[in-house]
Amino acid sequence: MTTDNRAAMWLLPPIALQILDYLDDDDDAFAFLSAAPDGSLDDALGALQTLLAMGSALPLWPTADVARLDKAYNVNPNVVTRALPALKTITVAGSQDCSSICHNTVLPPTTVVSAVVDLDDDLDDDLDDATTVLAALGKWLPNLVDLSIASTSCENFAAIVMDNLSLCPRLCSLTIDQDEALTQDVLDAALMAVVENCPQVAHISVSVAKISHMSSCKSLLAWLALPTARHLLLDATDFEWELGAELATALLTSSTLETIELFTVPRLVRAVLSPSSPPLPQQLRHLTISDYISVDDDSPYDDDYDDVEPPRAVDEADMATLAAKIATSRLECLDLYLRVPCDATSVLCALPHIPTLTKFALQEATLTSFPPLMQLLHLELGSVTFSDEAIESLAALLCSSPKLVHLDLGYDQLPDDQANTIFCALSQWLSRRGITCSVDLAIKSEACASGFATALAQTRNTHGVKITVSAYGLSLAAKMRILAALASTARMAAVFSASQNHTDDAALEAWGLQHHLTIVYRKEHPQSAKQTWFHSPRDTKTTY
Repeated sequence: MTTDNRAAMWLLPPIALQILDYLDDDDDAFAFLSAAPDGSLDDALGALQTLLAMGSALPLWPTADVARLDKAYNVNPNVVTRALPALKTITVAGSQDCSSICHNTVLPPTTVVSAVVDLDDDLDDDLDDATTVLAALGKWLPNLVDLSIASTSCENFAAIVMDNLSLCPRLCSLTIDQDEALTQDVLDAALMAVVENCPQVAHISVSVAKISHMSSCKSLLAWLALPTARHLLLDATDFEWELGAELATALLTSSTLETIELFTVPRLVRAVLSPSSPPLPQQLRHLTISDYISVDDDSPYDDDYDDVEPPRAVDEADMATLAAKIATSRLECLDLYLRVPCDATSVLCALPHIPTLTKFALQEATLTSFPPLMQLLHLELGSVTFSDEAIESLAALLCSSPKLVHLDLGYDQLPDDQANTIFCALSQWLSRRGITCSVDLAIKSEACASGFATALAQTRNTHGVKITVSAYGLSLAAKMRILAALASTARMAAVFSASQNHTDDAALEAWGLQHHLTIVYRKEHPQSAKQTWFHSPRDTKTTY
């Protein structure tokens, strides 16, 4: 009698599958699955490996594009059907014809669908009406969790929301993206459809390309009154002064809202920051106030202002009021983007009183001092002008912070002397911190490049470091100098974010290889283009 001595089949353990979840590229996912021992992939992962091997310009991992799935389904429906349980998220664009796979397969509860409905594409494709786009999701509709509706006009917009939300039991996020002014009727119809048919929606986002002035906030108040309301984003959807005060009161007295994001809504922001308005609610964790307006053809102001920019939402006189508002909060994240620079020192001086704060972002400001923000994990400072005292204090923070893991100094280079002060502190910070860190900064002068190269060579980090350098205008020789310094480091990875020409790209890669750097092509985000990362020659197996 012959004995079968082959080892019994075993499946990849959960910790290995978690590694797969962190991969952000089709090639990496395919390589991971191909390296798995024979018999260790379950049926879904085996089918996913086969599907990845087919190749396509459209992504499949970690977020699958429905067009690629549908094309593969028409060729080999069995493989695609078996692979569906391995997929976590599938994106569907409204202009894509995905009727075959959506109507003939059922997704497992673990797979969610994110859909972008472009009503203008639908009209271009001669679809009968906007509702046919959601109808195309077929058996996938119960898995829809994120719906974004974009259009240049209000036509058919209300219909797609009112007629379909009741069919989406898992929908938790609705985004309204309007290229023209949004009318009160359309806003009311959409929000009331949510309240009446889909009250579990926790995230509402209203973004308009041209500032729209609402004459009522009743429908928004009705959604805010729901116990499920968690996240509100308003972009260029402003409310008249009295309505702004009413809505501000509702926002600040909500017992459920955890995130408030206000972009280009000056009247509402003024009402929120008014000394007479309530304090920030204690459960609020994320607050974004952005007053930035681009001065081009797509700027969000309109004829209501006779082509004059709307009033600022925040200026220097409001800094003390904002500081008082946040000082008693339990915010974890505060993003403040100003239209024109003003002294925001008082706001920073309030931050030490918020022990829960882990992330702070500031853009377009001046600072005369910098307090010891020991609680921060993430610090972003873009287009900020520092006094010498403020730079010294920021450097002291880097040298002593027990928690900071990410520093972003934006796309504007500091003056050379201030930059060198920060570079010296960076070396000490990265050498001292026993955890993976990341740095984003601008280097655009030869002197600054030399100072940064010196700091790199002096750094003795024990954990991974990711460095993104905005190097617009920096010479090839200066970039090579930085890479030469990188060659003396360990466990570091650097990328130049400035656009390159092919000649410079090839020269930098050849220079890096000459200095024994490891070159890795990687995406920062699943849908972004691959970037060329240069890794230290030592400890190159470290992941960042």
